[in-house]
Amino acid sequence: MSQTAASRSNILLESGTNELEVITLYLRWLDPLSVGTAAQAAYGINAAKVRELVAMPTELTEIPDSHPSVRGVFLLRGRTIPLVDLCHWFGYTPDTSPEAMVKWVVVVSEINGKLFSFISHGVDKVYRISWSQIMPPPEIIARHSSLTGMCLVNDRVIQMIDFEKICADIDSSMAVDHVTHAIKERADADQVNKHVVIADDSATIREQIKRTLERADYRVKAFSDGQSTWDFLEQTMGDGAVDSQILAVVSDIEMPQMDGHHLCMKIKQQPDFKRVPVLLFSSLINAATRHKGEQVGADDQITKPELDTLVKRLQGCLKKLANG
Repeated sequence: MSQTAASRSNILLESGTNELEVITLYLRWLDPLSVGTAAQAAYGINAAKVRELVAMPTELTEIPDSHPSVRGVFLLRGRTIPLVDLCHWFGYTPDTSPEAMVKWVVVVSEINGKLFSFISHGVDKVYRISWSQIMPPPEIIARHSSLTGMCLVNDRVIQMIDFEKICADIDSSMAVDHVTHAIKERADADQVNKHVVIADDSATIREQIKRTLERADYRVKAFSDGQSTWDFLEQTMGDGAVDSQILAVVSDIEMPQMDGHHLCMKIKQQPDFKRVPVLLFSSLINAATRHKGEQVGADDQITKPELDTLVKRLQGCLKKLANG
């Protein structure tokens, strides 16, 4: 195995390191302010989401009434996969000159258990970085942005794309607020004064989880990344207030500053939190990555956008703990 392949294999197996591999890709578009010239920017995708990189398909089938950014669908090893034009999504006109198009690469990705593909105008290096290097977008644009953060690597700004948001806008069944939230069981009397702490970098998803849990009579404390979540939990530990304040933690995996795996590992390393279940709620959870959550001690792992399942499994963890 080559050194590069070995490194990639290791990071896919390691858990709790607070690191990720970022595949950098480029988008190149016609500059509206300067006729005849093109501009480009570097974007990033977590390598854990990428199934493979393929050439632009020679045959595309257009889908009537589909999203304007969907070029069509193509067949890949017996699977029908939608092809999303990222440049169009961001409101740019792609550079379609022959010398530009020869560099185009399609990124095939698994998002929330479904396969999507995205047109990039070139793929560059793979960087292994810490989540602490990724800064969230300004709060004023975070709710409406298709970016989850930015990082500076080798003097290059890489913008991290929110592929979950793009896919949810294209396929409404993948949106968290699309589920029915049928809450049949409520928090027990001894649980209503404690907090379910949630960590998710998406303002929209944070609000959906918060509202759903509150409808089940749980109190909720919400944070936008793992580091601020850990700071709060550490404060309750210092105050000796874990048992009286914290009921459970629900965390996304991909977050700026500190990811959900590292957050879970830190919680499970502290005896004060031995009666606090940690549930991971993420689009990254699948058969190939579930072992990472198990290695850091997660009590359960639920794939987005199944909010109904999240509530049921949270209640199951709490009952198991109470009966244990």
